[in-house]
Amino acid sequence: MKSIIGLRFEKFDLYYTGTNNQGNIVLDNEKILDKADLFPSANFIYALNDESNLRLAYGRTTARPSFKEASITQIFDPISSTTFNGNIDLQPTYVNNLDLRWERFSEKAQMFAVSLFYKNFKDPIELSYFLSASDQFIPVNTEKAQVYGAEFEIRRNFSFIGGDNWEDFSFNLNFSLIQSELEMSEAEYERRLLSARDGETISNKREMQGQSPYLINFGLNYANEDNGWQTSLYYNVQGKTLQVVGTGDVPDAFTMPFNSLDFILNKSFGKESSSNINLSVKNLLDSKRDVRYQSFGAEDQIFSSFTPGTGISLGYTYRF
Repeated sequence: MKSIIGLRFEKFDLYYTGTNNQGNIVLDNEKILDKADLFPSANFIYALNDESNLRLAYGRTTARPSFKEASITQIFDPISSTTFNGNIDLQPTYVNNLDLRWERFSEKAQMFAVSLFYKNFKDPIELSYFLSASDQFIPVNTEKAQVYGAEFEIRRNFSFIGGDNWEDFSFNLNFSLIQSELEMSEAEYERRLLSARDGETISNKREMQGQSPYLINFGLNYANEDNGWQTSLYYNVQGKTLQVVGTGDVPDAFTMPFNSLDFILNKSFGKESSSNINLSVKNLLDSKRDVRYQSFGAEDQIFSSFTPGTGISLGYTYRF
């Protein structure tokens, strides 16, 4: 059994200088946040045998508002005709994190792990609409939320297929299932009740903004130091994610799953492998990044849509 126990102290002050667009609010080096916090952590590692561990970890963390969020700024986006409004009253988010992990290691960086995790949030920061204007957004503190789930991770070469001849080929997989739950404020819950359609059931809980319900990362790799070839094919996708919290009259906006497939090829050559050619192809599937309004009993409507296209880059590097 090994343990690592710590306590971190942080003093955080945030000062702001600026004026709003109307010019009727002016701040000159105004202290808008003054926080002094203790952040404990504890990690316990029990070696079940020479190849596997059981880990239990706890830690308290924080997510502070950015300079843009904790401000009186008003930023207009002419492309989407929307306005971002800062919130000078934002407070930091505090998170209690608990993780339980079993992991097994083998030679040549191969591993297999299963994890369970739980996170409790106080004052999480979310992006929402103004009640009186659906084209204006503002970050706000909600009361409390929790996230829990499981993660599966494996990294292995293909020697189990054909012996040593396949050791240069490998794959890695990371898969997470996540459940998030946020308790609405009374004002948000009442707004949703007033805007409910016939047959719609309104709960006082919903998912957290920005939290995907699942995450998949998969990679196929080939690497050989003798011939200098390295190549990888990476796939990533996240589940439908709440991006902007609705007001009741204006529905929630969700980011749709984006299937990302990237290819990377490297070739080293020359004396002491001093030269390297790199080829990268991004978004092979030519996927779009769509954000859609979704509401009970209604067809989805586009909030925003972006087509990044397929990006190709070719580079040469020489080390001396």
